[in-house]
Amino acid sequence: MASQLRRHVIYICQDFVPKFHLHIHRLESTPKLSSILTTKRHFASTKSATKDVASSGRQKLVILGTGWGSYSVLKTINKSLFDVVVVSPRNHFLFTPLLASTTVGTLEFRSIIEPVRNVGFRQSDHFHLSQAVSLDMDRKVLKCQSVIDEKMTYDISYDKLVIGVGSMSNTFGVPGVGKHTFFLKEISDARSIRNRILNNFEMALHPGLSEEEKRRLLHIVIVGGGPTGVEFGAELYDFVTQDVSRLYKKEQALVQVSLIEGKKILASFTERLQKYAEKKIRSRSQMKLIQANVTEVQDDRVILHDGTVLPCGLVVWSTGLAPRWQKGKADTWLNV
Repeated sequence: MASQLRRHVIYICQDFVPKFHLHIHRLESTPKLSSILTTKRHFASTKSATKDVASSGRQKLVILGTGWGSYSVLKTINKSLFDVVVVSPRNHFLFTPLLASTTVGTLEFRSIIEPVRNVGFRQSDHFHLSQAVSLDMDRKVLKCQSVIDEKMTYDISYDKLVIGVGSMSNTFGVPGVGKHTFFLKEISDARSIRNRILNNFEMALHPGLSEEEKRRLLHIVIVGGGPTGVEFGAELYDFVTQDVSRLYKKEQALVQVSLIEGKKILASFTERLQKYAEKKIRSRSQMKLIQANVTEVQDDRVILHDGTVLPCGLVVWSTGLAPRWQKGKADTWLNV
């Protein structure tokens, strides 16, 4: 019985975007996958919607998330065959490869997002700015919680369900990460980083501050040498050389960027690219590459495994990804 119920749920790993695009084009030509994505429209809370579904003969497909995988399903799937309902706490698709560029103003936030409603829904209430909190697979009912008013909860029925909620930053249980660092996964993260950078530069101009305190404020630590961490470091370097040198001439000499990586930077890339990136970073006077592990993050410092203390004004944490719904939690909480 459980295996039969799970046939109505499709999981999407949003980290493999190119492969997923290939699979999407096969959905309608492959009988089994086509039947999975044929949906019947039915809102338990809306009588008119229920009547319309019954007359149309369409089933209802509910999509969780608006990331790479879910957004691809939404745009590519044939909406004449079924009704599509999207549930997500984010009302836009985000082009994450360019997110680092928005932290220093190279690009504006609006340049890398696409409103989900622009795709077009059969009814305006087919998009819900909410998050899924539980799932009853026997009844095929999804319980949602509004992100605008957390006290508001409601049920959405479905015939087929696509779970593509993406991933979150992996903290590895390091103390202080959740409280004292910034992640770089959403527009809100990039905006917070930009505000902190600008505030720290303005703070460094206040009279009465020692040079040591100014250096701390203008020391930016990046934890994680993957693509996001390296790209963010490159954007910071351009910001320092092109904008800070013009707007904060005296403070430019106090700026320091430290990139901390426990092993090799860009580990998923070829050795040639790793060496090239490392060479570029080490050739820049105001950038430092540190091979170490972080054991704790405090409000104004980062502590390394060998006891080294790095005073800083901003810590950006980019050490990899973790499931947004962990397996153990999904088994007991979402019942999937």
